[in-house]
Parts: sequence; C-alpha cells; structure tokens
Amino acid sequence: MLRAIIFAALWSATGALAADAQWVAFFGRAIESQETDIVRLGYRLPIRESEAWWMPTHVQFGGSVWQVPDIRGTTRRFDLNATSIWRSEKSWGYWEAGFGGYLLSKTINNEDTRMPSAFEFGSHLGVGFRLGNNQTLGVGLQHLSNAGIKQPNGGIDLLFVQYTFSR
Repeated sequence: MLRAIIFAALWSATGALAADAQWVAFFGRAIESQETDIVRLGYRLPIRESEAWWMPTHVQFGGSVWQVPDIRGTTRRFDLNATSIWRSEKSWGYWEAGFGGYLLSKTINNEDTRMPSAFEFGSHLGVGFRLGNNQTLGVGLQHLSNAGIKQPNGGIDLLFVQYTFSR
C-alpha cells in the first residue's frame, strides 16, 4: 500500500519545478498526551497545475522522530511518510490540507494512545503566514490513525508548528 502511494506521488510530481521545491520542518505535540512529541523534516514538490479542484498542488516526502511514553518509560519511534497537499498561496501566507500514508517503526500502545498498526493514515489542516519571499511559519492540526485496519483504532491528534523554506 505504501509503495502504491509513493509511486503515485512520484508519478504525479513529474511535472514539478525544482525552483518551487520546499523544505518543511514540523514540531508537534499530541493533544491528548503531553508526553508525545514529534519532529518531522519533509521535502515538498509542486505538482503540475490542473483545472480540477480535487487534484493536490504538492506532494511531500518526509521522516519523523517521535518521543512516546511507553510501559517501560519514554521511547523513540520513527516514521516515513508520503502526503498529498492541497495548498492555497495568498499574499499574506497560505492555508492547506493534506492526506497521506505513514509507516511507523513500531506500534504505539500506552495509556493515552492506541496505534496497533505500523501503517497509519494522516490528515491535516493548517494555516501559515509569510515571513519573507521564501519562508512561512504556520500552525496546524493533524490526525493519524489506521482507518480501522486493526483494532483498537484510537489514533493520535497533534498540534504542530510548521516552518517552510522555498528555494
């Protein structure tokens, strides 16, 4: 499944312009569990323009490091992800939404978070403000869960800060 998502994202990015590529840094914290933190680095490519409103404007590939409470104490998890992004650029900044696949290094099962599958789906909404010609700073909400692939499907909600730098 993740291979199919990555293939589709790479195929759709064939019309991308390297000059518009963006580096993205996320710093997030779980809403339900104040002990779960995530740092993510992503590379975002624009997708060739389309008149269809439902076509994403960007594809993003990334990796994350998680700090997660565990029965044996705080542990680290890692993920690789591919996300389709619908981003609307404005003179003041942007708003965006995204949906993609996340492959976790290990499942999560603690008092606050139940993620019994290593494959998760993620969706997010965000808004950001322009800091200069090629930088933005934004905030967003993200939900990760396995969409019922395996039970219990509790998932996790994240509040994040996002810094984007374009070349």
